[in-house]
Amino acid sequence: MSTTLRSKVDVQLGWTWRDRVGPFVVTDENRLLFTKDLPDGSQAGEAELVWHAGDQVLAADESHTWELAALPQALFGDTIVISFARIKALLVVNRTLTGDGYLVLGGAETDQWFAPFGMLGDTVKVMPGSPLLLAHLGDGWPVEVGHEMLKLQAVGTSVTYDIAILGTGGNGSGSSSATSSSSSSSSSGSSSWSGM
Repeated sequence: MSTTLRSKVDVQLGWTWRDRVGPFVVTDENRLLFTKDLPDGSQAGEAELVWHAGDQVLAADESHTWELAALPQALFGDTIVISFARIKALLVVNRTLTGDGYLVLGGAETDQWFAPFGMLGDTVKVMPGSPLLLAHLGDGWPVEVGHEMLKLQAVGTSVTYDIAILGTGGNGSGSSSATSSSSSSSSSGSSSWSGM
């Protein structure tokens, strides 16, 4: 099977700020926009693999650790294993809107993937009703043996989240491999998933 990936990172922060000065209304309306298409491939500025999981639920103080070198994905009527060698973009959306709980990324007990966080043990919070995008669209962050586990933990209350990852596989080729379609997967099974 020959597959082709077309991917895009599209981020914006927009605003309309109005102020009344006497009889006049002064408006500052603008946006900061970043958009980049990533062609299919394994070189800098390219991506060849995508993995996503929607409607993931963690109870309060529960955690789940994803192995970035072996992520199961239901796709095209089968289950494949996505094996990232480099991560170009990672988007996490905390869809929980109520309560003061949040999601913590990073800090796996063993084989921690910490490349975008700075140092071993570093973490980042994803607050309720909020997204977190981490991107290194050039070379990407490495996923190496001994540093391949991404932990997500709900703190305070239960959390529902979506996650999507773009990247490349090893040795300049896609590293997804088919497995039995009866294998279990914690991801959403539809290629048209649009939870974000």
